[in-house]
Amino acid sequence: MKLLTFLSALIYGLLILFIFPILFINLNSLLSLPVFLIPLLKLIGIFLVLIGGSIWLYCTGMFYFIGKGTPVPIDPPKHLVIKGIYKRTRNPMYLSVLIIIFGYFLFFGHLALLMYLASLAGFFHLFVVLYEEPTLKKKFGKSYFRYLKEAPRWI
Repeated sequence: MKLLTFLSALIYGLLILFIFPILFINLNSLLSLPVFLIPLLKLIGIFLVLIGGSIWLYCTGMFYFIGKGTPVPIDPPKHLVIKGIYKRTRNPMYLSVLIIIFGYFLFFGHLALLMYLASLAGFFHLFVVLYEEPTLKKKFGKSYFRYLKEAPRWI
């Protein structure tokens, strides 16, 4: 993996999965929003973070080994990845991040994390519709158009 690709992925991961959640937890305190601390939900939250992280790692491996690239836009896959979980959804990596953030909400209980989850879901949707799908249509042509009919965008 190239250094720039690695640094881009690291910065993205730190922002999306650590920095922004911390900021929203602090926002929760500033706005005096409720905090839900239920032991069973904490356990479910841990489980979701582990599941989301596992899906993300699996997808990264698929991009590397099958797609011959990475999930980072500056070093995208050279081959269309439509196997495994990609048969069921075109965007499992984004879904895995949303699962992780929902797991954070269940574990930490800060209502503002749901606001972050909703805004992140909206951002992902716009990014996919306005940038990613048009780019993939140009790059992979007929095979991507066929894939659009076979797998839903989200679930």
